[in-house]
Amino acid sequence: MAINIKNIKNKKISSPVGMRTIKTALVVFICLTIYHFLESLNITTRFDASLACIAAIICLQDSMEKTLSNGLYRFFGTFIGALIGMLFLYLDAFFNNPYLVIAMISLGIIVLIVTCNALKVTNGIVIGCVVFLIIALGQTTEAPYIHSIRRLADTLVGIGISIGINHFVHNPDVHVKKEEDDGDDS
Repeated sequence: MAINIKNIKNKKISSPVGMRTIKTALVVFICLTIYHFLESLNITTRFDASLACIAAIICLQDSMEKTLSNGLYRFFGTFIGALIGMLFLYLDAFFNNPYLVIAMISLGIIVLIVTCNALKVTNGIVIGCVVFLIIALGQTTEAPYIHSIRRLADTLVGIGISIGINHFVHNPDVHVKKEEDDGDDS
């Protein structure tokens, strides 16, 4: 009985846990591990880790190219969200009126979305809004610019980890497709 190797190579094994699921768990694991170490040195908190994890999950895509593109848009959206969040914190401290704060947060969301649309960074709107709200609603004793820079850094760590994981942990389906396209039957 002859075994057809080509059919075995192209046969997919069905599993409820796909590669993107594994990569997502891995980026969360790495973010939490890094931030646990930094927390033990009193540099960060568990809250900081959550921001890195959120960014990593939002950024991670099924291919390296998509993750890089997504990461770039997320970076710009995060930067815009952090900048508007910082401005909001200064205004909040100046006015110190809870009703005005609610209105300013809502207007901040409009400014952020319009800015991202004008700069053609529409894929960065969601993470920009998340970062803005985290900054605007967060309780901190830090100066607004320090708080905003830290939130920006946490998000960038998550984006970086997603890009790194997609670079080092390859999707087997992508490699099989490349081999088929190259005509490599060996």
